[in-house]
Amino acid sequence: MRQTIPTATIPTITKYRNHRSAMSQDILGYLENLAQQGDFLRIPLGLLGSAYFVNHPDLAQQVLLKQTKKFQKPFTVKYTAKGIFGENLFTSDGELWQVLRSIISPAFNAQRFDAYASIMTDYTTAMISQWRTGEVIDIPTAMMDLTLGITTKAFFGQDLRDNQIGQAIIGFIELFSQRISSFPVPSWVPIKSNLEMKRLFTLIDNHVSSIIVKRRRSGEDYGDVLSMLIKAQASDTTGLLTDKQVRNEVLNLFAAGYEVTAHSLAFTFYLISQHPEVEARLLDEINQVGEKPITISDLNQMPYLEMVLKESMRLLPVTAVVSRQATENVVINEYTIPKNSLVLIAPWTLHRRSDYFPEPLRFNPDRFHQYKDNIPKFAYLPFSGGSRICIGNAFAMMQMRINIAMILQRFKLTVPFDYELQPFFNFNTRPKNGLPMTIHARG
Repeated sequence: MRQTIPTATIPTITKYRNHRSAMSQDILGYLENLAQQGDFLRIPLGLLGSAYFVNHPDLAQQVLLKQTKKFQKPFTVKYTAKGIFGENLFTSDGELWQVLRSIISPAFNAQRFDAYASIMTDYTTAMISQWRTGEVIDIPTAMMDLTLGITTKAFFGQDLRDNQIGQAIIGFIELFSQRISSFPVPSWVPIKSNLEMKRLFTLIDNHVSSIIVKRRRSGEDYGDVLSMLIKAQASDTTGLLTDKQVRNEVLNLFAAGYEVTAHSLAFTFYLISQHPEVEARLLDEINQVGEKPITISDLNQMPYLEMVLKESMRLLPVTAVVSRQATENVVINEYTIPKNSLVLIAPWTLHRRSDYFPEPLRFNPDRFHQYKDNIPKFAYLPFSGGSRICIGNAFAMMQMRINIAMILQRFKLTVPFDYELQPFFNFNTRPKNGLPMTIHARG
């Protein structure tokens, strides 16, 4: 017998008129309120119908893994992407997604990671060589610049930070992120944001297309993601990996990792600064390798560093919510999710369940040692989960551990005594008013 899904409510003491206004103005607080009401809720959205909130690892597993073929990326994402530049691994489904996933996977295998690690250490060394004791920096901005350099070098074979194309990519991603987070205005409507996205994308397309032509002509493998895709294109028998698709995939991989990695690093440095006992223990581990660039083999000897990073991404996940849309009526635990309904899965609230994470608001890296066997796979989703788990998660984890270890080798970072972290969500979670940190060289 089918059961009725409980309907979510908005507390009467709030200023929000409806669920849509609550989501748009404070989605993190809104998600926390939903989590207090239950694990499976219907969210009434007026003329837009209903969305559904799931907040249990078993339910998340149904959506992201066991019944994943009955769900796809939301219409707003797919519609906007197709109108601007077409589909990619992030937006596609079915045969195209399967082909792209299998083609792109080799870019993130172990054989290529030594070259990526060298880029990461070189860029981190260059950044911290410019830091001076007493200097105050906005750590998210610094980490975004660092990640931009590393990612464009590893993906395109070029450092695009001071290049017009690099700024065009950043601007395009920001506008695109805003678009898929709101009402899907058709790309042909001549509003300012559409015109700007098309202008920026034309610049990007011309640049990347010229690189592809030169790479194919030379036949040289630069050890970057673009070279790997061009090589895969030569042996592609499906006809799906066109030049346009190669361009789309490199841009997609960049967009997926750039801001998430940078803000995860910023949040981690903040949390370390607030917990001296964690920093001391972490520094003891890092100091075992001496004052030298960190290698992959060094990372294998730093289990506590990985625990610190995992705990940071648990407490302050940059990807705070994951959405899917049902392609048919879907039955989960005797509840029916109607066709075309949006489903929200929130790492922000899953990561704060006290039944899996005791004292959930406490920053405790040891939980990933002490309680790791009691944490269900779908209770912890910093990179989403299931077949569509972030393909670059190992790349991101390696970069962040190298960055953290090399920075802490030489510097201590502190925040002003009156600073208060205010996370807010705008496609990704970030500090609302920046995150200033003072640099102190270690003696």
